[in-house]
Amino acid sequence: MRRSGAVLLLAAALGVWNLWAYDLWAPDEPYFGEGAREMVAEGHWAVPHVNGVVTTDKPPLFFWLIAAFSLPFGAVSSFTARLPSLLAGIGTVALTIRLGRRLGGVNDGTMAGLVLATTYLSWDKTRSAQIDALLCFLVLAAVSAFEAFRAGDARGRRAGLLFWAAAALAVIAKGPVGLLLPLGIAILTLALDRELRAWGSFAPWTGPLLFLGIVGAWIALATLGGHGEYSVWGAFEKHVLSRAIHGMHHGQPPWYYAEVLPVQLLPWSGLLPGAVLLGWRRRRERSVRILLVWAAFVVLVFSISTEKRDLYVLPAYPAFALLFARLIVAVGGEAEAAGACTPHRRWVTVPLALTGGVLALAGLGLPAAVRRFPEFPATPGLVLAAALLAGGAAIVVAALKGSVRGAALAAAVAASLVFLAAAEAVFPALDPLRSARAFATEVKDITASSRAAGEPVLAYRIGNLPQAIAFYSNGLYTRETEDPAELASHLRSEREVFALADRSQFDLLPAAALGRVLILRSADLASRHVVLISNRGAGVGAGPPARPSSSLGGAGERSEGGKRYFP
Repeated sequence: MRRSGAVLLLAAALGVWNLWAYDLWAPDEPYFGEGAREMVAEGHWAVPHVNGVVTTDKPPLFFWLIAAFSLPFGAVSSFTARLPSLLAGIGTVALTIRLGRRLGGVNDGTMAGLVLATTYLSWDKTRSAQIDALLCFLVLAAVSAFEAFRAGDARGRRAGLLFWAAAALAVIAKGPVGLLLPLGIAILTLALDRELRAWGSFAPWTGPLLFLGIVGAWIALATLGGHGEYSVWGAFEKHVLSRAIHGMHHGQPPWYYAEVLPVQLLPWSGLLPGAVLLGWRRRRERSVRILLVWAAFVVLVFSISTEKRDLYVLPAYPAFALLFARLIVAVGGEAEAAGACTPHRRWVTVPLALTGGVLALAGLGLPAAVRRFPEFPATPGLVLAAALLAGGAAIVVAALKGSVRGAALAAAVAASLVFLAAAEAVFPALDPLRSARAFATEVKDITASSRAAGEPVLAYRIGNLPQAIAFYSNGLYTRETEDPAELASHLRSEREVFALADRSQFDLLPAAALGRVLILRSADLASRHVVLISNRGAGVGAGPPARPSSSLGGAGERSEGGKRYFP
């Protein structure tokens, strides 16, 4: 119990350390922060609004949680926006420890919790105002209820109700995938166990009715509270079917996760082949089959989908952690079934030694890489480099001594050092480069007179950045458009008007429109070079005087309104 408590304390420390010290970073975090801000400020609780309009991208649960945590403070901050993920991440580690104990014993549970708490993607999403840590927790809660029923540790009705309630909340968090993942894991596991008839004892009627009641209440609230602006079917068709079949923003090849998992599972990714092989050898054990099904099903579902991101498979990470823990404990001779298909210690020590070597080399090479980016302060880079070098060297030394337990502990300590260095030094240093706060404030000030006169600010092909502008300007809502003709028409106004645009998309504009465009401000945000443009520059009533601006109307120098502009 003491070791489990220490693991939970470590998970909490890694998650909360300096969490408030940097802004919400585009593209994802300001989306959820702005939706919650509009709930608190404008009362849009039934259906989330982002940038002043109804959003169908995500259901409301994550927005509700952020808004609820922010209410006592009167405003949404970077800390309150990340607090639901932080609590979900810690809860996921706690449930993983509990499930590991049930499946393999105390050592399995403690080691699985330690592995999960120090896995890169798990740690990163625990600290992010993104929905995936919450989804992972709810899927794990459902799977844990199913496993308790399957192992005979809980009555079918009670476990079934917990399963369906967790799945319902997962649906309200991220849509149908919240049901697909736990239900698919449960059905496939029972099929492999040849126990599908047992489903009849797993709250076969009351569970689905509870699920429909919870999800149905949300659908009714969204339909009535949306005043005709929100369609559950329309959201499902656009953001589930269309994304899965055609992709919208993140289309990737089927082998995508073979490329990203080795990085996102660090420092434990080298154990994946051995953990899967050991699991296959022990597939006759009921406690192993569910882990193999769980990890494989989640990765396969998202591999089939056209749209993929590394964080989509986060719900598989508790299963990975449990498989890694079984390998470490078995090789270390601590397993209750030690001797049964027990591999050699090299299955753990060699991969960890290689990982340690890579981390140490990264630490040695990082200072040179940092010097190539003069806008990034050198000190944070050196702090991270020192953590990588020290942590990697510690792993190598422990692994070369042949100590499985020592190498695993060294890997956890090394990861913790690197994560703390990143949270304490690197993220705050990156904040001026990643945050839209300064740019949004300038946009708000410069466009104030134009907006007061009733002129909208257009947002032309800048992805999810309008929500970051709205969040950090405290309610400057831009009118989003993908149509170059609409932007060109806007710029032909006889009054001074403004727009935000992706500089790389200007080639789509008519030449006549380009002739009047003046760049007033620019910022590199979320892999886009975003510019604030005007049809006349910063003229009378446009707020603070603009810095020298650029004309896009042609080559060479030109003057306008007594000011000189350069292309």
